[in-house]
Amino acid sequence: MHARLTTVQYQPGKIDDGVRVIRDSISPAARQQQGCTHLFGLIDRASGKGIAISLWETEADLRASETTGYYQQQVAKITPLLAAPPVRETCEVAVYEPLMPKSGAAPIARLLTGQYQLNKIDEAIRTVRDSIFPDVRQQKGFTGALLLVDRASGKGIGISLWETMAALTASEASGNLARNLTKVVPFAVAPPVREAYELPIVDQYKPMTMPPMGAQPQPPAP
Repeated sequence: MHARLTTVQYQPGKIDDGVRVIRDSISPAARQQQGCTHLFGLIDRASGKGIAISLWETEADLRASETTGYYQQQVAKITPLLAAPPVRETCEVAVYEPLMPKSGAAPIARLLTGQYQLNKIDEAIRTVRDSIFPDVRQQKGFTGALLLVDRASGKGIGISLWETMAALTASEASGNLARNLTKVVPFAVAPPVREAYELPIVDQYKPMTMPPMGAQPQPPAP
């Protein structure tokens, strides 16, 4: 499983326009792409920052969506609303907790972005999968999570979804976040950076099935 993250900076007052473009035009196009399973739209109204995250069954599917021109066409739809060119990243989906947003809720995403030691990445993934996510799963208002990893750079992005900002805040006030961050200290280069975003778009096109850890990834498209 792989993810593409497109980070954008909206012009002042253009965030809602961007959400509409993603919901009404980009998401329906993504639904038609081979191997695309999810699309998330994250926004920070205070800073004007937005992140679109698409999940793909294979790296070959993700790469094919770029060689066909699909990705470039979608970026062109939102470019008139941006203050700067978008930044594109691709990552492995290392851990996936099924996403279960409740109808009518205003979900929130917490991102923890950090750097792992290159020779400790698999240990970090196992810790998140077997210890951290099961613990967070018990928190009231938690609705799903992802761990994205770039093995070449060691970058890791932990994404947890919450029903409301109040649920996220209560979880952190209980000490849950601090307790779990100590579990990855042995694998990290530096403490992670925490961000919180509104999540106006959570579109699932098909269920995602994670391969066993250690399975050989499929080769990318030529």
